[in-house]
Amino acid sequence: MVYIESLNKPEKKFMKKENTHSAHLLELRKQAEALLNKGARKYPDFSHSHEEMQRVVHELAVHQIELDMQRDELLQTRADLEESLDCYTELFDFAPLAYLTLSLNGKIRQVNLTGTKLLGVDRSKLIGERFARFVTPDDLPVFNNFLTLVFSQHKSCSCEVRLGSDAGNVVISRNSFASPEEAVVPDNRIIRIDAVQSQDGRECRAVVSDISMEKLIERENSELKKATSHHSTGNGTTPDFNHHLIDKVIHARIRFAALSYLFSVDQACFVEIKKKVHTTDGNLSVHMRMLESAGYISCDKDLQARKPQTIYQITPKGHDAFVRYKESITALYGI
Repeated sequence: MVYIESLNKPEKKFMKKENTHSAHLLELRKQAEALLNKGARKYPDFSHSHEEMQRVVHELAVHQIELDMQRDELLQTRADLEESLDCYTELFDFAPLAYLTLSLNGKIRQVNLTGTKLLGVDRSKLIGERFARFVTPDDLPVFNNFLTLVFSQHKSCSCEVRLGSDAGNVVISRNSFASPEEAVVPDNRIIRIDAVQSQDGRECRAVVSDISMEKLIERENSELKKATSHHSTGNGTTPDFNHHLIDKVIHARIRFAALSYLFSVDQACFVEIKKKVHTTDGNLSVHMRMLESAGYISCDKDLQARKPQTIYQITPKGHDAFVRYKESITALYGI
């Protein structure tokens, strides 16, 4: 029964559109009759000869066929446009990045579902709201200058700002095993905004991405690099080692195990890594994406035995990061 109902859904949708089109044509006919009754159009004067009447009937018949053909063509065009609109609306709403349309004064005119999740506010409440409300006060000058720059030139502009507490309560963890005090609170969330002015100059279209994790990784790796460099100066003194400077991207059981295995082999597929690490598909996917976003591994798709395979390799950046990680652990334990 469920299968039959699912088959009937497209038919019901088509019937609904047909009924809408019929109602639209009926309304057009009523409007035309009203114009004719008002004298907006008058009947042409014809002679009453038989030949002339035959010619008029023939012309009317041809004209009726032309109108039917034009109507069918318009209905098909309308159906195609509605289908395209539905398609692009779904692509817009479910895109992995936040898409927004901002007015000259920074008000949100359009936003997709990803944007509502990023800001933590329902779409109905976001429309007409100033985007600056969600930016931290310290970064408001940066955002305002960015908005002025976007509307003063016809090229893509970008900026990086932090989201304030009004942008929902989403918390991004440093790693899967982070304690509450190691979590990134909403005030620390960093976003990148890329925008370009529309053709009419009345609005700009913006893409907003959360780069908090990337910034966190960059900062921790920079601090770790400084710490390891200072530790190997050979000045005869051993400085206090801060364990918080250990690379948090690698310092998790699954990511460490996966990167260790890739460090020892040329390449490995997803299934092979999962067997070595002893974890689930979903858990491994999350950790591999984090390693890939940090630039520590590369990912390629391939066909093996007619089956799609995901192949991973450690990158030079990942190789160096793993070596530094081992040196840090060695220094931490004084080995």
